Amino acid sequence: MDYLNEFIFKVIPINIVELLAAIAGSYYLKKNPNTQKANKYLVYFLWYTFINEMVGAYAPIAYFSEYKYFAFVKDTVFYNNVWLYNIYFIISSSFLVYYFKNFIDNNKIKRVLYYCIIGLFISSIIALIISGKLFITYSTFSTVVGTILVLISIIYYYFSLLKSDEVINLKKQLPVYISIGVLVFNLCITPIDIFSQYFKRVNKLYVAIRINLLLIANIFMYTTFVIGFLVCVKKDNKKDERPLR
Repeated sequence: MDYLNEFIFKVIPINIVELLAAIAGSYYLKKNPNTQKANKYLVYFLWYTFINEMVGAYAPIAYFSEYKYFAFVKDTVFYNNVWLYNIYFIISSSFLVYYFKNFIDNNKIKRVLYYCIIGLFISSIIALIISGKLFITYSTFSTVVGTILVLISIIYYYFSLLKSDEVINLKKQLPVYISIGVLVFNLCITPIDIFSQYFKRVNKLYVAIRINLLLIANIFMYTTFVIGFLVCVKKDNKKDERPLR
């Protein structure tokens, strides 16, 4: 039960900041009804993320309680939640590339990223099917390739931002806050996710590192999102981020 208590103690703060980010995003949309579609979809994505975390909590609670809770998943393919997060990783990476793509000026780059999204989505599903690891372990392919594409889209967004007049008013650009949070989170979490097969109680050091790093990275990312929504919420709708092209 010590493991269960530690898990609950560490995961609740993450759930709280996820919920706060979704609520702050909804508040932002209410005050900025004419904002970009990409920003609207971002808020929907944050609510999806929060719900996904709530649903996914069943597996560690069952495991660390030695199946005192959610006993019905024991000895089934759903005994862990990697299947849920394998699906989430694909959707998350695809969406984030789409999000930053919409704030890039270069139409050629946007077109390339559009096809990258399609390629990532299809290839990730194929990789899961071929490997047969949907219910076994996190997909390294989806994690690594998805993260690389997200980082590339952020880099191009920064280049686009530097060439525009909006660089003088960065604190009012919502995508800037989102990019900082996503960038730091992915740089911290992706390397340790590659070794996720070692996430077992016998590997206490790895478990401790992973749990604490997830806690810190999630709190940083979602707090950055909340700050971004609140700072940008009073922004004149007519001066919102550059229009989609």
